[in-house]
Amino acid sequence: MLFKRSPKAISYWPLAIGLSLLCLSFISGQLSVVSSQSPPATHYNLLCKIPFAGGAFTTDNLQNIYLYRGSSLKKYTSTGTLLYSYSDESFGKITSVDANDPMKMLVFYKDFPEIVLLDNTLSLNGNPFSPADAGYPLSTLACLSHDNGAWLYDAQNLQLIRLDVNLNVTQKTGNLAQAIGIELNPDYMFEYDNYLYLSDSAQGILVFDSYGTYYKTIPITGLRTFQVRGNDLFYVSKNRIHTFHLKTIMEDETQAPDTLASEVRIEKNLLYERYNDTLRVYDISRSPTGK
Repeated sequence: MLFKRSPKAISYWPLAIGLSLLCLSFISGQLSVVSSQSPPATHYNLLCKIPFAGGAFTTDNLQNIYLYRGSSLKKYTSTGTLLYSYSDESFGKITSVDANDPMKMLVFYKDFPEIVLLDNTLSLNGNPFSPADAGYPLSTLACLSHDNGAWLYDAQNLQLIRLDVNLNVTQKTGNLAQAIGIELNPDYMFEYDNYLYLSDSAQGILVFDSYGTYYKTIPITGLRTFQVRGNDLFYVSKNRIHTFHLKTIMEDETQAPDTLASEVRIEKNLLYERYNDTLRVYDISRSPTGK
């Protein structure tokens, strides 16, 4: 069995970083946004620094950290303790790691392409799988899906493909460029809470439901990575941490702890920040009075 059943997602405490408490009122027949009090101050307490030159990182909802560069993948605790390592040079460089399920991670190698599944100790969880074996040799993105499945982005036909646990195709979108009417060159993809997020830095973030049906486009462009937790989408731009609220379609921002932050992730009360050649982990607290 290639894909095992994911455990039910743990509850997530929605994090509002340095945001004003907002109330909505109608004035002269128009909807306006009013701040009910001064915005709380955000405080960052540095927990650890992990040397990190090049490569990429991700996190899981248990607050673990995954650093990968070349063919090497390492798992750390949120306090910087190295737990496990994985490396396989036979597939080339690791393109992406999907750790949304901390008990089952998907490692994708774009050059071949190849998919490897790992357990929570970074040990192999089933046999590696090539999308070419399912008829999609030009798959450029891959991520885990609900009910033990996986999503592929087929760059040859500009379509999304979903495979079930037995590698059978359960959903196929057809040519997205024709269906949606835009040119696509996506570079990031993941599923969260039964929605698939497909990011194109020029077009924005395309959202699909669990059946691959196009839902909407979030008009945030120029992103290399972003994260969704609860009802919030997080990303960093110009040293500011942005929180886009998926339900209200409002966006707030606050200063990152370091002025040269290039990437952030948030897991509960922790902020993970890529800063120059280190990964920094901060505990977040807020002062309700702004003091």
